[in-house]
Amino acid sequence: MSADNLTHRLLLAVRLVDHFSGEPVADEFPLRLAGSYQRPVRGPGGARRRQADGAYRFINVPEGTVRVLWREPFARTHGAWLRWPDGDPQFTLPLADPLAYADVQLWPAPHAPAPASATGVRGKLTGANAAALTVRIAVQGEPFDRYTRSDDNGEFLFLPPGRLALDANGRVPLRIEVRDGGGAWRAVADGRFVPDSTGAVFAGPDFTVTPRIVSRIVFRLA
Repeated sequence: MSADNLTHRLLLAVRLVDHFSGEPVADEFPLRLAGSYQRPVRGPGGARRRQADGAYRFINVPEGTVRVLWREPFARTHGAWLRWPDGDPQFTLPLADPLAYADVQLWPAPHAPAPASATGVRGKLTGANAAALTVRIAVQGEPFDRYTRSDDNGEFLFLPPGRLALDANGRVPLRIEVRDGGGAWRAVADGRFVPDSTGAVFAGPDFTVTPRIVSRIVFRLA
């Protein structure tokens, strides 16, 4: 088989994965390639382009840099999902491992539905310049390994992955960190639960939440 034939048989398998869980997002997305608007092949039965393994497979893609459009034109999100940084992902073909997935991380929007029995925080930052801030939350004493950003209203949804340890009161002890676009630290002065019955008012970045519930919390920035 000639080199030209190999070039035109390149495969690109794109997966859109949840930043928090690392699992492929089950929703169907309108993926296509910029320029050619080539769409991925259809799965068995022809109803969906998302395959059973969560991948969208493009075939006969030429070598070079390709940009993958994952949402409708002029839209910032698709359904309940958004991407940080904002923009369309790019890949250079051929990939180092042609059989590897090209994963694109997505984040649930602030008002997206949370999985059943998930533990998390549906938060709102208040104070000066609370929009577009980077928010990290982790179990107290453990490193921050996930993040999201607050929207134009200072709101966000954070779903720490994995099994979360409980404190002596049967609650999950968490810590929040907030930084601006330049990486400067923003102090969290205090927080309150909505409604008040779901948790006590707290000062500083440490707080606890009820497991298997997504708590609504307003965080006040100093």
